[in-house]
Amino acid sequence: MLFGFISFEDFVKWYAELGKLRIFWAKPVESVSLLSKENNLCFVGVKWIVRGKIRDAVLSIARTQYEVPRIIKSFKDYGDLTKILMVPEESFMNLSLVNARSVLYFWNINTRTLEPNRDVRIKIYSEWSDEEFEIFKRIHKQSWGFFMPPRQGDHRVLVAFLDDSPVGMAYLNVHNLNIDYGIHVIKSYWRKRIGTALLAKLLKLAGSMHAFHISVVRIFRSINGTSSDMRAVKFYRANNPSVKVSVYRLNHGNY
Repeated sequence: MLFGFISFEDFVKWYAELGKLRIFWAKPVESVSLLSKENNLCFVGVKWIVRGKIRDAVLSIARTQYEVPRIIKSFKDYGDLTKILMVPEESFMNLSLVNARSVLYFWNINTRTLEPNRDVRIKIYSEWSDEEFEIFKRIHKQSWGFFMPPRQGDHRVLVAFLDDSPVGMAYLNVHNLNIDYGIHVIKSYWRKRIGTALLAKLLKLAGSMHAFHISVVRIFRSINGTSSDMRAVKFYRANNPSVKVSVYRLNHGNY
């Protein structure tokens, strides 16, 4: 079981869908294969489709922090392939070996979050009008400065309203139950447990879809993490994810 709860077959389905985000460790895939597996460590081979060409990568997935030195040593056997290290969040990592960084969190749908704002009303959209699309765009831009549009057929869009004003949102991917692009709240409404209300609703929605877990990915804007990265991490951690993973892309040949 990968991450302690997911089969390799289910991981492949989850990861292939995650590839639509086109992030440094998950891109559109041609194939995913299990290269090796032990109790606490496995290596996964991936063929990504990048600008019409195939790029090879190897992902290491470790259940304990003590596997890091062995992973880095083993990576030397994979030549020039892109090397992705996935380890428990508490693991020590020499950041001089890294050129990209991310976190990955999973929640069991029965997780008890922080107390959400009970005054928040949340509406779920499977389809949306041009006017609603503009609301989504405004929330994103007032949360993190730019807009990633939802995908019809892939996303359920949850919008949080406070006093009838749209103040936060999240996209739940119906195919892999990932919160694509994270949870967003307009800056002037931060620290009001609106994000927690969205997370609690996401867990309930996933449960109604007979899912057992949901996930979220955060890509760091710098290796050491910006203030916005740390703020997002603090929020997700505070809401008791059941699995916490750090993801790194290693430099070529400097380890």
